[in-house]
Amino acid sequence: MSSAKNILKMLIGIIILAIGIIWYTGPQVYGFLGYLEELKILLKGTIGLFLLFVGLIIAWMGYDDYKMDIELAKEEKQPKEEAK
Repeated sequence: MSSAKNILKMLIGIIILAIGIIWYTGPQVYGFLGYLEELKILLKGTIGLFLLFVGLIIAWMGYDDYKMDIELAKEEKQPKEEAK
């Protein structure tokens, strides 16, 4: 059940992404080639922000894992000291 919910969330995200691209580029009568230049400009403008936020999230997760490893090491060390 959880896997189906995750797939549904991914599909909703892809649909929202497509709507966002169409929102900024605008529907054209001649199809995809009609707004290819606007799509290129949009991608050039958003790739930097995407990399910034993804990098920030990955660094934050790594820092959080680092803190948790230190905390777990302290917890493992404490019972051994209390037993003495």
